[in-house]
Amino acid sequence: MERVRSWSLEFSDDGGITGLFSLTVPDDTTPATFSARLALPDVGVVVVHDDDVTPPRGEQLVVRAEGLWAELVCETAGEHWSFGLEAFGVRFDDEHEAATSDRGERVAVGFDLEWETPDRVYGEILLGRRTIEFDGAGSFTG
Repeated sequence: MERVRSWSLEFSDDGGITGLFSLTVPDDTTPATFSARLALPDVGVVVVHDDDVTPPRGEQLVVRAEGLWAELVCETAGEHWSFGLEAFGVRFDDEHEAATSDRGERVAVGFDLEWETPDRVYGEILLGRRTIEFDGAGSFTG
């Protein structure tokens, strides 16, 4: 029996942006779970979530589903990872609405982020037609 594998990046900056990128793979035959969350002070909360993603095959950590592509790349073990996301998420006005509603505005969301020790995250966040430069802190487990 294989063990559950999971990877998670949580990040934030001084401007109030917070985010999450998470992939959990129970085994090679059980669907994986992918989640991404982004909170922006002037926008609200954007959520991407799918509990039925085909597990990654081989060494590459890439998942695809309807309206979702995500990739994690270990650039240097324990020191540097890249996170890519292209998806459609659901935008809510605030955290309360995101936690209690399943209806919101559909919006394109993307991450092109890098994590480096000691817990620095930088890159771009794409939201609709906006590109937001990001430089902040983050913690990675994987």
